[in-house]
Amino acid sequence: MTFQADRIRKELKHICRNFKSVRVEDIPALELYMDQVTGLLEKHLRGTTRHPETDKVMTKTMINNYVKNKVMIPPVRKKYSLDHILLLAMIYHFKNVLSIGDIQKALGPVMERYALPALKTDKAAKKKGGQTEEKTPAYRLEDIYRELFDMADGRIPHYEQDCLRQIEEAEKSFADAPAQERDMLRRFALISQLSAEISLKKMFLERLLDEADMTKQQ
Repeated sequence: MTFQADRIRKELKHICRNFKSVRVEDIPALELYMDQVTGLLEKHLRGTTRHPETDKVMTKTMINNYVKNKVMIPPVRKKYSLDHILLLAMIYHFKNVLSIGDIQKALGPVMERYALPALKTDKAAKKKGGQTEEKTPAYRLEDIYRELFDMADGRIPHYEQDCLRQIEEAEKSFADAPAQERDMLRRFALISQLSAEISLKKMFLERLLDEADMTKQQ
C-alpha cells in the first residue's frame, strides 16, 4: 500500500469536479411518476456515489420510507412535483451523515413551512375583523434550494484546498519511518485527519439539531 500523493490529489480533483446536486433547471416543469423521479436522480447524482457503476442513488423503497417517516411530503396522485424532487435532492446529501430522525429534525421545519404547495398561503392563528388573516411565506422551497446550491458551489474550492493541505501534511509525516512502512503510515495519517475532522463536524451538526429540537419543545 503506497501513499501516492499525486494520484490522491488527482482523485480529489475528480471528486470535487463531480460533486454536484440536481439543479432546478434540470427538473421538468411537469409532474413525474416514481420511475421518472429515480431516473432523474440517477442521471444527475450518480457521479457522487462511491461506486457509480453499481450503486443506486435512491430507490422506490427509500423514497416510500422517507414519506412514511415524514421526512418527505407524500406524492399527489402518485406524482412528484418540483418541491418533491428538491426535497429528495437535499435528503440524498443529508443521508450520508445523518440518521433518518435527524434528517426529519433538520428538514421538517423547512418542509412544513415552504414545501408543496409552496405558493399556498398559511392561515395565521389570529383573525382580523372576523376574517382569517393569511400570510404568504417569504420564500418558496425553490428559492431556498437555489441559495443553498450557490453556497455549496462556492464552498467546494475551499474544501478542495483544505484537503490538499491535509494531503501535504500527511506527505511530510513519519519522515523517520522505515521506507517500507512510510507510505502506509502516511496514508493512515491522512485517513485519521479526515476522520477526525468529519467526526468533529458531525458532533457539531448533531448539537445544532438537538439544540433546535430543545428550543422547539420550550
